[in-house]
Amino acid sequence: MTRERPCDLEHELDLVSDTDPMAPNLAEGALWDSEEQYRMLIDGIQDYAIFMIDPHGLILSWNAGAERIKGYKAEEIIGHSFSCFFPQHDIERGRPEEVLQLTAAFGRHEEQGMRVRKDGSRFVASVTFTALRDRNGKLRGFSEFSHDLSKSKESEAKYRGLLEAAPDAMVVVNQGGEIVLLNVQAEKQFGYRRDELLGQQVKNIIPEGFAERLVADDLRTAEDALAQQIGAGIELLARRKDGSEFPIEIMLSPLESAEGILVTAAIRDISVRKHSEEHLVKAVGELKRSNEELQQFAYVASHDLQEPLRMVASYTQLLAQRYKGRLDSDADEFIDYAVDGSNRMQRLIQDLLSYSRVGTNVKAPREISSESALKDALGSLRATIEETGAVVTHDSLPAIVTDDTQLAQIFQNLVGNAIKYHGAQVPRVHVSATKKESQWIFSVRDNGLGIDPQYFDRIFVLFQRLHGPTEFKGTGIGLAICKKMLEGLGGRIWVESQAEKGSTFFFALPEKEGQ
Repeated sequence: MTRERPCDLEHELDLVSDTDPMAPNLAEGALWDSEEQYRMLIDGIQDYAIFMIDPHGLILSWNAGAERIKGYKAEEIIGHSFSCFFPQHDIERGRPEEVLQLTAAFGRHEEQGMRVRKDGSRFVASVTFTALRDRNGKLRGFSEFSHDLSKSKESEAKYRGLLEAAPDAMVVVNQGGEIVLLNVQAEKQFGYRRDELLGQQVKNIIPEGFAERLVADDLRTAEDALAQQIGAGIELLARRKDGSEFPIEIMLSPLESAEGILVTAAIRDISVRKHSEEHLVKAVGELKRSNEELQQFAYVASHDLQEPLRMVASYTQLLAQRYKGRLDSDADEFIDYAVDGSNRMQRLIQDLLSYSRVGTNVKAPREISSESALKDALGSLRATIEETGAVVTHDSLPAIVTDDTQLAQIFQNLVGNAIKYHGAQVPRVHVSATKKESQWIFSVRDNGLGIDPQYFDRIFVLFQRLHGPTEFKGTGIGLAICKKMLEGLGGRIWVESQAEKGSTFFFALPEKEGQ
């Protein structure tokens, strides 16, 4: 062992008086004894590498623990840079110099990281650097205390315990694609005993896609291989011992160790989820076909029913014109019923046809003025507004990204209903809009008859009416059309009301890109 004097023992000479004739000999003896005691203490520590470094990073001293952990003898390493203990990629990015700068600035620096032994093997170390200064504050060098964590039984036991407690199958694989550790869930999931899988290639249980993400080659470094799609959501096929395959989802997590980089794979059997997804896709496809068939049926039925109904209506009207008053009163009443019934049936068929067409000719969403859409709707309601003397007002309305034709139809139906179902007072309707989070909420408020809360859901159902045909005209399809249109636009509709106290219909449309 060399006799370099530790920096922090340099001032032992201050303990001896300069006037004593024996001072030089006593000073030398005191320093020698102190150094010997210090070196004996340091060399007695086997579990820690302890050594001194000069301000430039050159090694000044070396203990037995350092020789055991790092593999160098004192005469081989003293005078060389401590950077040789760092992995090559850390050296290239200047990590050793950065560590010394941090230590000099803060006096102390601690870290855990990968280190390299003389034989090139790697290990995970816990390292503490301390800056050494003289009494004037001048930097004289550094001390390093490092401990090999790869042999820590406590850490290994904790890791194994966590692995066994995991609800998913856990498999640890080295860069060569060999399984080095697994838990009981992996045994159950793949049907193997633990000893049958340890040391085997991971390709035996995950034939494609997994090992390729781990193994480096001449074109990729280990880091590049690990970086390839590591994370959650990797879906692959796994193979059980009996040869059957099943879908899995894995999450990969790299871990530096004494044996190099290991990858822990959390593996989840997603057979049930895949089956559910396939069933859902099939159900959605069947529902889509059913809706298309239903839509086509409604369209065809409406057209096919139009002609015979038109004939019935025409002939009943002819009967009414030609024979009204010439038959008895019962006959006149029967003819009126027939005419009214055929007319109502025609309106129902026309409304059904309109409902079936909702969503078939949707225009691509674009930024439009909702205020202009309201004005278009009011233009269509001009005769009704003039007839009833209704007053329709509105706040400033926003520009939004949607289908302007459908928005105008929604406004027309809601404002038209507000005017239709008015009380004794002159109909008053007010339209406004507010932005809430990522959507625009429009409201159409009136002073009409109001709606009992128990009927809120019923009014949005096709052909559901709260009033008889003699009270108010219509078939009860307007709100159903509004609901269908808004759902197609990604929105929704609801109402707040009380009987005899007016109603406020709200509808929300999502704020889309461009708004």
